[in-house]
Amino acid sequence: MSAEIGTGRSVAPDLQVEDPVRMEPLVTAAEALAVFQRKLPDSVAEARAVHHPFWWAALDVRTRGLFRRSSAGAGQRMDVLVNAVSGRGMIADFTPRGASAEPEEWSSLIGEQAGPLPSRGEAERTARSLARAKVVKTVKLGMGIEITLAAGLRGVLKPNWIVTGWNAKHSATILVDGLDGSHYIVRVDKTGQS
Repeated sequence: MSAEIGTGRSVAPDLQVEDPVRMEPLVTAAEALAVFQRKLPDSVAEARAVHHPFWWAALDVRTRGLFRRSSAGAGQRMDVLVNAVSGRGMIADFTPRGASAEPEEWSSLIGEQAGPLPSRGEAERTARSLARAKVVKTVKLGMGIEITLAAGLRGVLKPNWIVTGWNAKHSATILVDGLDGSHYIVRVDKTGQS
């Protein structure tokens, strides 16, 4: 998924963004290759930097006691990222920072996706649901939870590495998170040897 590749599919107005944040990877190409080579020893591989589109919801979360109508205290800020393609969310342990990207880069990444994409409303519901689920674990029974969007949803281009390679027995492709080095195995095939 790179900005250079696009299907030319138009992006619905609900999915367009004004000023997406383009994050830079904290994990280097060499570190991404090392992750791959731990999974597939003695391999030859190459790493390609990519960015994936996410919705960023900055939420203010407050709780209120049993006998109070209004929230007490400053509450806490939660940053939630929702994958703009799959709709899956995660509570981020960081606030997305980076340079502003062109809206066309976001549109190109969204436009190359086939099938239905989650709307802004669905992304916001996912973010609120994740925040509520996390807070419910820490409050007393009967306490109220108030979750407000600190600002509108914003687009984030999250860095990743696509690493492809092979050794004598297998060829594989993995996705290495550009922020923390965690990985997801995309594909593994046996090579054609008998």
